[in-house]
Amino acid sequence: MELPGAPALTVDTSSEQSDSMVRVSGSLVVDTSPQLRAFLLQTIERRVGPAIVIDLSGVSYLDTSGIATLLDAARVARAHAVRLRVIGVAGEPKMLAQVTEMDRIFLALGSAVEFV
Repeated sequence: MELPGAPALTVDTSSEQSDSMVRVSGSLVVDTSPQLRAFLLQTIERRVGPAIVIDLSGVSYLDTSGIATLLDAARVARAHAVRLRVIGVAGEPKMLAQVTEMDRIFLALGSAVEFV
């Protein structure tokens, strides 16, 4: 599904064993993060499984609104007893995620971030 907005962002989903996989590619920025936020919150509320894996290996650019979207999703997931796992954070997005200590915040919310 390609989300409307200035920069392109694509979100694909699939189920792998008991987890729901969300693959994100493109730019996760102020123009696209609201659409991803709505998608993630809907996925969390459906409670398809005990965990949702968000694969960011296809994300070429990430800004602070993208980080805020992921943190908000982790907060809501915790309230719904769903564990989030963010994987594939590399390159420039990895640098921003490390500077903002996203992995520590996710851990405090009962979720995880795995850097490449």
